[in-house]
Amino acid sequence: MTNGSRLSARKEVILRALVEQYVRTGEPVPSKLISDQLASIFGPGYASATVRNELAALEEDGLISQPHISAGRIPTDLGYRYFVERLMGESQLALEEQRLIRHQFYQVQHRLDEWVRLTASILAQVLQAAAVITPPRDAETRLKHFELLALYESVVLIVLVLEDGTVRQERVILDNPVSQEDLSRLASRLNDRFRGADARTMDTLAFTKSSDLPPDEVLVMTSLARMLAHLDIMTPDAFYHDGIVQLLQRGEFTHADSDHVRKVVEALEQNQLMPALAPQVMQGDGVQVIIGGENDADALKDMSVVIARYGERGGMGGLLGIVGPTRMQYGRAVAVVRYLTQLLNDLLADTYNPQDVSAEQDEPGDPAPDVARDAVYDPAHDSAYDMTMPFSDVFRGEGS
Repeated sequence: MTNGSRLSARKEVILRALVEQYVRTGEPVPSKLISDQLASIFGPGYASATVRNELAALEEDGLISQPHISAGRIPTDLGYRYFVERLMGESQLALEEQRLIRHQFYQVQHRLDEWVRLTASILAQVLQAAAVITPPRDAETRLKHFELLALYESVVLIVLVLEDGTVRQERVILDNPVSQEDLSRLASRLNDRFRGADARTMDTLAFTKSSDLPPDEVLVMTSLARMLAHLDIMTPDAFYHDGIVQLLQRGEFTHADSDHVRKVVEALEQNQLMPALAPQVMQGDGVQVIIGGENDADALKDMSVVIARYGERGGMGGLLGIVGPTRMQYGRAVAVVRYLTQLLNDLLADTYNPQDVSAEQDEPGDPAPDVARDAVYDPAHDSAYDMTMPFSDVFRGEGS
């Protein structure tokens, strides 16, 4: 199958049935099971021989694979990608779930650190996956002010405050002991000059003026530039995670090699994923799904990421998402990540731009609009099948 080409309607129905069944059970899916299920909906157009032939074609296209010669089939990364882009039905959080989440956020309103921790906790609990989130920050870290505090002899503590309220500290060693009075005078002079500056401005001036300024002043400027650069949203320390326990309870890890489990845990705890994904996600819109080998973290090649940017583009914001096995309920994961993204958008707007909040804006956490319901015509059976309705619901006679 060439990139961008579309499968026949029958192949799409078969692929979707296989993906949904495998996501539910974690077991390779035999052709007879698919045939029996689809024949009960569509009739003889999905006889056993027909389904076997279509599965062979899907395997040749790289969308599914057969772990063992006598086993059923499982989706490949490419198969999951086709499912997500073409076939996935999107679920919504139940109203009771939405009310519970909104109530939890109401209890910690206007406490940024608690927003972040609560979001990670909710993602982990609802989706049984590892959650990652960066705290809200300006797109560019800019200096609000800093203080220089004498500790002992020539050791000085720099206390840096950003425009978004973030505070960081770092110790530096000057060439010679300096009194607190002189340090305060230096800080006052540099604050007047560099208030609102970003890392690049500070670093450039420190380099170009290094021959004209005292060594201690250059050292303070370069230290400030380094601290500002380190506080970029993509740095490993600027994130929270939760749900590693929930992730390791998934069937994919119960019998996994201990070395693989260790590498996955290290990749999550050391935030090896966010720095690689941040440029792509921050420039994109909506919820993005990165499947298996599409991400650059070697330890997470058999994992998928559902991630989104929250906050105003170019302003205060961050990233939030989940990491789980490629065998995940992508529709629900997208719905949960989107809901929490909208909720954080509203909270940030209320906190930082209350005058910009329109009276017509949805309440925080209002249900998302219904996903478009595409009906796929099946020539093998003269009917239309609603591609947003899971097969398990069809068997029970339920809607999505």
